[in-house]
Amino acid sequence: MSTFSGLGTAASGLTAARLALEVTGQNVANANTEGYTRQRVTQSPMAQTALATYATQSSVGDGVLVTGVARLNDAVVDARVRSTAATASYWSASANALGTVETALNEPSTSGLSSVLNKFWGAWQSMANAVGTKSAEGAASNLIAQGQLVASSVSAGYTAASTSWSDARSAAGLTVTAINDAAGQVADLNKSIRALTAAGSNVNSLLDQRDTAVTKLAQLTGATTRPNADGTVDVTVGGNLLVSGVTTRKVELTGDAAFSTTSTTPVALQWADTKTPVSLDGGELAARIAALQPANADGTGGVYAEAAKTYDAIASSIATAVNTASATGYTSKGQPAGDFFSFTSPAGSPALNLTVKAASAADIAVAGKDLGNSDGTVADAISQLGSAPDSPDAQWAGYVSRIGSQSATATARASTSQTAAAAATDAQTSASGVDLDEETSNLVIYQHAYQASARVISTINDILDTLINMGAR
Repeated sequence: MSTFSGLGTAASGLTAARLALEVTGQNVANANTEGYTRQRVTQSPMAQTALATYATQSSVGDGVLVTGVARLNDAVVDARVRSTAATASYWSASANALGTVETALNEPSTSGLSSVLNKFWGAWQSMANAVGTKSAEGAASNLIAQGQLVASSVSAGYTAASTSWSDARSAAGLTVTAINDAAGQVADLNKSIRALTAAGSNVNSLLDQRDTAVTKLAQLTGATTRPNADGTVDVTVGGNLLVSGVTTRKVELTGDAAFSTTSTTPVALQWADTKTPVSLDGGELAARIAALQPANADGTGGVYAEAAKTYDAIASSIATAVNTASATGYTSKGQPAGDFFSFTSPAGSPALNLTVKAASAADIAVAGKDLGNSDGTVADAISQLGSAPDSPDAQWAGYVSRIGSQSATATARASTSQTAAAAATDAQTSASGVDLDEETSNLVIYQHAYQASARVISTINDILDTLINMGAR
């Protein structure tokens, strides 16, 4: 190797060491940057390519060649992160929806519907005991007030379910907007990555940004990816392309935005261009749409609609039970009693339209036929309705138990899936995250490599000075 070729070899070492220091500095600067993947300079020995003209051919080589800046990620781990994120997002959204409904039930508590019904049946017992006494009017007033409280409680419960549905519908719309934005971002990044890769530029930062966008799509829709030869990736949802290279499709939410009509036009997701349904593989939006579905016969419909259906059923059940019993009784004045409950709009929601028809003791059934104005057998019988196997109380207790079980299951699955997602993220961090201790060590290594290459150049310079001075003598 000639002296001058030695300078070239040392210069290549300087260049490689300097670039390695720059990349290490980049890693350190982004140690806390979310989504950043650590990088390393890749090198290979530079083989001698030119024949020596004035010196003997050497097999040592011409120095070091920087072949690129590698992005230290693991595709398998990245895929697992996206998969577990989709599952965790689905169960988290499901648990939130069920938790919202469960909290609105306010059970068990002194103001929950169970307690309200108990007080209502107790008021009928008090009415039966007060018949023919001076306290009858007071007992009647209390009974009417407790009946009104039952009506307001089921109405408030129905309204809470309806309001929660509307809030969830709005949130689903925002989620769809986020999906379309993220898909557009992936397509734009694909375009930049393809162009810069063809030009030989470093696209590692763009790849980090694209991975972040793809992970977000996985969380929202359960999306999966497949790489292309030109550096772009395709994103699929339910087996259909959401992003194809540099182009993207949009999705849109369908179905009425009003809770009252959701049973006829359920909320669904469709492709904006073909108007065909989108099959979601999981993710947050799948759980949101499931929660927004109408109620069905077997009780497995959307959580909000099932809650509203239950309040309607309770309102109808209690009105039917009490009114049927009242129809067999007589007032304290010996007159046939009418209905205790009525509906302001029979065609509307029973829970929203339940009201107390009776206005005073003269309207309340208390006695059996021809048993006198001190008889309270009918009022007593009505007070026992709450303990019947098919009573409104039993219906309500069954629903509370069911929603509690569903909420607990969803919460447990959310916790389990979040643990799996955290483990996958930890594995990803281990593979591609920045370890400051390692980077500090690398800084020392590359600094010494740079200094050593500089020392070689300095030594060769001294040799050249000696040779030149010898020739000048």
